[in-house]
Amino acid sequence: MLTTTEEKQFNEEGFVMIPSFIPEPLLKKLQLLFDELMDFSDTNGKAIHENNGQKFITNLEEICRRGNLAALELLGYPPLLEIAKQICGDDFFMKQEFAVIKNLGDDMPVLWHLDMLHERKGKCFTVGFYLDGVEAGDGALKVVPGSHVSAKTICELSKESFIEAPAQAGDILIHDMMLAHSSEPLRKNKLRRVIYFEFLSAAHVRAENIYGDELIERRKKMIPLAMEYYAAQQKRETEIAESGAVVQSNAQEALAFVYSDQIRARPSAYCLEFHH
Repeated sequence: MLTTTEEKQFNEEGFVMIPSFIPEPLLKKLQLLFDELMDFSDTNGKAIHENNGQKFITNLEEICRRGNLAALELLGYPPLLEIAKQICGDDFFMKQEFAVIKNLGDDMPVLWHLDMLHERKGKCFTVGFYLDGVEAGDGALKVVPGSHVSAKTICELSKESFIEAPAQAGDILIHDMMLAHSSEPLRKNKLRRVIYFEFLSAAHVRAENIYGDELIERRKKMIPLAMEYYAAQQKRETEIAESGAVVQSNAQEALAFVYSDQIRARPSAYCLEFHH
């Protein structure tokens, strides 16, 4: 769970960085997953950007159901679930998950934005899992501390003082979904891969009529499924290969149901003006 100091920073500034959060074996699985998914022959669930005659994969969707299911295992990681419960309450669920990939040469900034506008009738957050290190001045996240409780528009917030949040592989950055943030293209390092999970509570969603009950219940099924898959992966070392294959097959079948109704996420708020 978040320490008292970390929780205070999250509440007051809207974000907190936790170093070395992802266990090394799981981090390696996630990096391998991205190696598998960075394949241009299959464009399903991928955003492809072309710059100076070169193609780059910049976004991946629904990554908990793809490849080696390492992202599903990550969702079932007990310390992550404890943090989600601590911030959102017992009825938390993951709204959506995706990945943003920065490549040297793609020249793709992430404009100043808020992940989701809401009426603050509950707490919700985005967590970014860093699979690569990122340095200040080279694609690191920029945030405007305290902007998550501001009444200003995103373009007004984009003119405020910001700080950068460099990270190492295995670190996570948790931020309120109303925190103003952005990032610049890579200029030195070759790759920055970040997985994002967005968490809300069912009570918050119902209070603001953000999503219907059917979608909430469908997405809530992800949590016990991820917990079961995480637990199974911890036993894999002592189980026969066939048993592991059965676990993965059962998980894929359950995931097909969860994703059968596409989420219609409330849109992010972007500033299309250029600042900083």
